[in-house]
Amino acid sequence: MWLTLFSFRVWAGPSISEPLNVCVGDGSPWPPYTYWQGETRQQKADTLTGYATDLVLTALDRNDIAYQLVFMPWARVQHELARESGRCALTWDASYKPERAQYSRFTQPLYSISLGYLYVGAPDTQAQPNLSATQSVCGVNGYNYAAFGDNPRPRFEANTLQQALRMLEAGRCRFLASEIEPVLGGIRLGLYQFSSDIAYITLPNPKAFHAQVSRYAPQANDLVAQIDAYLDSAAQHGELQALRAQYFQSVTSQPQPQPTSE
Repeated sequence: MWLTLFSFRVWAGPSISEPLNVCVGDGSPWPPYTYWQGETRQQKADTLTGYATDLVLTALDRNDIAYQLVFMPWARVQHELARESGRCALTWDASYKPERAQYSRFTQPLYSISLGYLYVGAPDTQAQPNLSATQSVCGVNGYNYAAFGDNPRPRFEANTLQQALRMLEAGRCRFLASEIEPVLGGIRLGLYQFSSDIAYITLPNPKAFHAQVSRYAPQANDLVAQIDAYLDSAAQHGELQALRAQYFQSVTSQPQPQPTSE
């Protein structure tokens, strides 16, 4: 099952007669980029917000593109993007990997954030646990861990980020492989429950996230170009800076996200 929420806009191209299906992975909030309040899908739809959410939906609005939001688990989003059914034409907060490129087109990066490993421990301690000696790493099913390279990959995968955090806190794994900022921001906002102290080890190279368009979407290449053009314009006119000030300061102060669209 999935929930749709309509936004009444008009696509400029004459060949499009139905709203574009814009899919949101609703299993794990991703603050400050995409997040919501509440448990039901209607509550999520009513409160959907975030830096990346604003960027993508504003790009559609500025181009008078009709769309409807469709909520489903992230792994299902990727499954539907790869099909010709039309159930998913566009999503965001998506990282590049060759398998996805076979069925997708990617915009320029919306943002880049730190990769690393979270663990139970005091965040201000100088001593860090030995990461290379462990095989006890948790992750989330459907997430892209290719950017972790030769570093330890998850051996245990939960269905949601909250479930993975529970596994970490219960000692079922020593580390959680993840993007750092969404986890810290989610805990700070109360979107994720984690009562222990949490610390992290960061990897040197940030990971880029994009809007992802199904190759089967109507006018897929034009859609990518329109989103990219809006991102360029937003960077030139200070809109990206204003959005970062709006979202990042209220969610987490460190580590700072890496802007990539300017």
